[in-house]
Amino acid sequence: MFSLEQNTSKRTLLAWYDILILTVIFWGMGIVSSTSAYIELVRGTATIDQNLVFTAADNYILLAQQAACLATAGIYLWFRRFDFKSWNVRFSLKAIGFGCLIFLGGALMMDAYSMIVYPLEEIAPFPHMIGAFFGNELVSTVIYSVFNGVYEEVYFLGICLAVTPEQRKWTVPFSLLVRMSFHTYQGMFSALGIGVLLGLYFYLSYRRSKDKNLLPFFVAHMWGDILGVGVLRFFIS
Repeated sequence: MFSLEQNTSKRTLLAWYDILILTVIFWGMGIVSSTSAYIELVRGTATIDQNLVFTAADNYILLAQQAACLATAGIYLWFRRFDFKSWNVRFSLKAIGFGCLIFLGGALMMDAYSMIVYPLEEIAPFPHMIGAFFGNELVSTVIYSVFNGVYEEVYFLGICLAVTPEQRKWTVPFSLLVRMSFHTYQGMFSALGIGVLLGLYFYLSYRRSKDKNLLPFFVAHMWGDILGVGVLRFFIS
C-alpha cells in the first residue's frame, strides 16, 4: 500500500530512457538539419560562411522552435515528477562574473584550437553559432543568444548530469557527441572543437564549481553565441 508521501515524492535522477527521449525533444530537429547542411558542405553545394548567416527571421524562428521544445521537455519532466528545484539557478553578480571568466577561458582555448586546425599564418575567425556582436548585428541575435544559452546548458548540465555517478560514465560522452552533432553545419573541425573540447571544458568547470550554480554557464554560453567562441580576432586585424 502506497502512502501519500510516496505518491507525491519527486525524483532528482533520470533514467537512461529519459535522457534519450529528452535528447530527441531538444535536438532531434537540430541534428537532422545540421547533418543535412554538413552533407551539402561535403558535396560542395554550400559553404561554411553561407551556413553561418542568420537573419532576424531565422533567429525568431529558432527561438519559437526551441521555446516549443523546451515547453515539451518541461511537460515530460513534470509527467515524470522531476524535481525542478534540484537545478540550482541563483542570480548574483559573482555568478555573472564567474560566467564571464568561463567564457574568456573557453574562448582562449578555442582560439588556440583554431590556430592548430587552421593555417597558422592566418588567424581565421572561429565559426560560431550566431556571429559577432559588434558591427551590424541584429537585436534578434542577442535575444536568441540569451535564450539559447539557457536552453542548451539546461540540457547538457541540468538533464544529462541528473543521473547517478555511475551513469555519468556514458551520459557525459553521449552529451559531447550530441553537442557536436548539431554543430556539424559549421564544418567537422568546428563541430569537434565546440562539441568535444568546449563541451568537456564546460562539464569540468561545472563539476569543479562548489555550488553547482547553472547561471554562470548560461552567461558563458550566451557570450559565446553573441561574440563567438574566440576573442583574439578582436585584437588582431
